[in-house]
Amino acid sequence: MDEFELEQLRRHPKWVTTLEFYQQLSLRNREQSADFDGWIPRVHDVPEIPTDELTGIHGKLIAFGFLKFDLAGRDGGIRYQLTPLGKQGINGSLPSEEDESVVNIDRQLDSVGTLLTPA
Repeated sequence: MDEFELEQLRRHPKWVTTLEFYQQLSLRNREQSADFDGWIPRVHDVPEIPTDELTGIHGKLIAFGFLKFDLAGRDGGIRYQLTPLGKQGINGSLPSEEDESVVNIDRQLDSVGTLLTPA
């Protein structure tokens, strides 16, 4: 059913890197706050991904069902959240809340700077 979408993800390593980055931000925020709602403000810098490619990558990830988005009000901007298909694409199976494995990209996150948290 989702094989076409997952095959597209496998063919585009930059998409996977971007999804992993969002997943790591989500996991970090969840560890830091019990009130975290799962939404991450749009990232503008992902290590190893040219900044000018991120808009297109975000669009493809949404179009193929790997990311969902939310307009966080007039001043909040766009927020993103991995879908179950997005989690499956990077983890290899459908995740459960308790089973999510942590992808160790802390060095990449630290190179971006301050952790982005929803306002």
